[in-house]
Amino acid sequence: MSFSFQAVQPQGNPGVAVPGGAAPAGAGPAAAPPSMVTMLLPFLILVPFLFLSFRRQKKEKEARGSLKKGDRVVTQAGLIGELMELDERIAKVKIAPGTTVQVLASALSPFEATVSTEKKDKDLEDLKEAKAGASDKK
Repeated sequence: MSFSFQAVQPQGNPGVAVPGGAAPAGAGPAAAPPSMVTMLLPFLILVPFLFLSFRRQKKEKEARGSLKKGDRVVTQAGLIGELMELDERIAKVKIAPGTTVQVLASALSPFEATVSTEKKDKDLEDLKEAKAGASDKK
């Protein structure tokens, strides 16, 4: 496979001004300077993201501030346990009987179980019905 390049002759002499200030032949029209809106557009796009980020950090800080000894917490790593101590920077979390770990307080958040009691009750009823139906078939 071979490539060939088209031979193009240079126009004019490099570094030599064209008399009369005219643009060299083949040059397109001069580009218009960018408008102020075009220059600010990236910053205008970032403003809502920064706002939402600061708002989320504020909510997380408030949630950490409301934690007290004995609360169920989850770490950023996914460990779920009971809060034993909470310092300004470090928290001690009991993750199993006799096992306590130290984590950064900023890595903690309250653990809220997403399964409602109604769903648990319905699942229990369904299980009882399934067992009753299985025993009737025997």
